[in-house]
Amino acid sequence: MLSDGVWVVVAGGVEHWVRVAGAGNGDVPLVLVHGGPGESSYSIEQSVGDEVAKLAPVVFYDQRGCGRSARPADPSTYTMEQLVADLDELRTALGVERIVPWGASFGCLLAAEYAVAHSNHVDALILHAPPIIDPLHPGLWTMRPGAVDVFLTPDERTALRTQLDGVTESIERTVAALGAIAGSANAARFFYHDPANIPPDENAPESNLEMAMALVGNERVELADDLADLDVPVLILAGLWDRHVGFDMPRDLATRLPRATLEIFDRSAHSIHDEQPGEYVEAIRRFLVR
Repeated sequence: MLSDGVWVVVAGGVEHWVRVAGAGNGDVPLVLVHGGPGESSYSIEQSVGDEVAKLAPVVFYDQRGCGRSARPADPSTYTMEQLVADLDELRTALGVERIVPWGASFGCLLAAEYAVAHSNHVDALILHAPPIIDPLHPGLWTMRPGAVDVFLTPDERTALRTQLDGVTESIERTVAALGAIAGSANAARFFYHDPANIPPDENAPESNLEMAMALVGNERVELADDLADLDVPVLILAGLWDRHVGFDMPRDLATRLPRATLEIFDRSAHSIHDEQPGEYVEAIRRFLVR
């Protein structure tokens, strides 16, 4: 039985930070699968987490090496296969048979891979800004320089284009683009439709860049096809102004999936939970009472 509180769960030989909220609701628990790769559940937990926990039990956890969880002794375990195995060990340790993986950004890839591998343990899926593409799409990382370019100042734009001249490897181009936006005077506009919505929070855990570099660009191109073969309800949450993942990927994925519901947030970029928190929670509520 789930119990509210903060716990340590060992999965894949690594201690994972776990928090359960809303256990008394007695329904299938939502398991927040955070983004990054290498970030933590902190942002969504702090913004809308407890409101969602009023609707159903919610399990927050930080993936191996992330946030408040321990780092593995062997960094070669930063793989999608291991993260899927960790999530299933977590489910077993919590004593629940079925879950609703609630993925955010990169976490949507993990949530979807888990659903494909363990469909018998998945009641539904919630995908916030899913970067899940079909095999013919050029890919998120290939498109990253173009997404960043529009927000740079003229001098920053010229510098990035000069830096990328002759560079064809997508990860190298991505790293350069991310470096440009990170140092830009307009960086906030890349992640938020309205920069005034950025929550001031000095307690957010630092990112695990080692994990990020191990997983970025290794997405499985067959995932969208495999996910479309599942008979599972899926809620897709998409910010109209999302430049990080884009709007077309969530929209097109919703078209592919047989039981998908697409919710569009017209005043949000990537961090919908910060920009339209009330509407975000309401969309999840409607989905859960379907």
